[in-house]
Amino acid sequence: MGKKKDYKILIIAGVVLGIIIIGFFILNNKWRKAELISVSNEDEVEEFIMRDGMSPISGLECDNWNRRPFAIMYSGDMDARRNFRALSQADFVLEMPHRPMHSQPRVMGIFQCATPTAMGPMRSGRTDHISVADSLDAIYVPWGGSSVGKNLLKDKIVEYIDCNGEVAPVGGVACRKDRSLLVTTLNSAGAAFSDLSKLMNVAEESGYRITSETKGFHHRADLERDKRPSYGKVKIKVRNWDINEIDYMYDAETNSYKRFLQGKKGSLAKEDIDQATGEQYAPKNIIGIITKKESWQTEVDYVGQGLKDPWAGINAEQQKRDDGQYSNMQLGDPWFDTKFEGPARFFIDGQDIKGTWKKTKGLGEQFRFYNSKNKPIEFVPGQIWMHVLGHDKHISYDEEPEDELVSIEQ
Repeated sequence: MGKKKDYKILIIAGVVLGIIIIGFFILNNKWRKAELISVSNEDEVEEFIMRDGMSPISGLECDNWNRRPFAIMYSGDMDARRNFRALSQADFVLEMPHRPMHSQPRVMGIFQCATPTAMGPMRSGRTDHISVADSLDAIYVPWGGSSVGKNLLKDKIVEYIDCNGEVAPVGGVACRKDRSLLVTTLNSAGAAFSDLSKLMNVAEESGYRITSETKGFHHRADLERDKRPSYGKVKIKVRNWDINEIDYMYDAETNSYKRFLQGKKGSLAKEDIDQATGEQYAPKNIIGIITKKESWQTEVDYVGQGLKDPWAGINAEQQKRDDGQYSNMQLGDPWFDTKFEGPARFFIDGQDIKGTWKKTKGLGEQFRFYNSKNKPIEFVPGQIWMHVLGHDKHISYDEEPEDELVSIEQ
């Protein structure tokens, strides 16, 4: 009997020990799973080494990896967006308000890898576009501009090609109008487009350097598929007369953010499609910058603040027309800004990463992006789309379909 009791005790002890071991592994695996799912830009991922053959802007391999980029100005209203071409091929996209009285954005695509033959519909640019283009060593290509912006070009501060022909060098045959697309708000620009291969010829004829000197951004490999979240929604509130909101739905399969446009408030969001490819825009990385939105005022003493005079050389009648009409976002430009850092949010790998942007004052100075631990943000290879929002606008993120949204505002 004693031996049987001993056996029973041993069996029970073995079962208990087995349960403890199994439980440990289950709990340990759950802990590991939670740890992996909650990864951020601060965690270690697969090794990624930038090398020759990769664009320093997008981190993608391409034949033109060291070609100097071109920054093409696109329109921003809904009519134009229905005809957008080739923006999905841009390595970097900038979207921000261009007027102080409304939040209608204007868009700039920076192209290094691809060589599209029809980019547009194009529109005029602002001083902030010039500065951001310069920060990535891009040749700036607008279809016209504000008086202050054109003044900078006349001073030959940066290298550019003006497709509207107001400020030499002009685009000539590299820029054209598609009259078949003349609809409502496209009238002023005449559905203008440019051809990058021809722009390259204009740049060479103008004596511009054609090899890139940009350092680009930090990059790393995509997060492994099984570690990506299943849901994520970024909401950019725009609220102007024809676009109320821009949404990005995270797609774990492609590790990208599919872009949707919502027209007037209450209308359904629709896929934002590139008319050149027929594909939905789906950037791999999204940046949201909150900064101060000002406007050019004739009564402001810019020189007294140690800044360049934006009105120098502009006649009094033109100054009166443009007074208070154009936005100046405080993005650390080398001429007119006093703000050189601020809050930012980054959406990468389905994660919401809070951090900051910084920019040293001066020509050719790049944006620097940091997470909450002051470590450089690492983007995954692919398109980067940067939204710049005024202090009265916000960006929000929803981790779950039912979760309450969290906004950042200044």
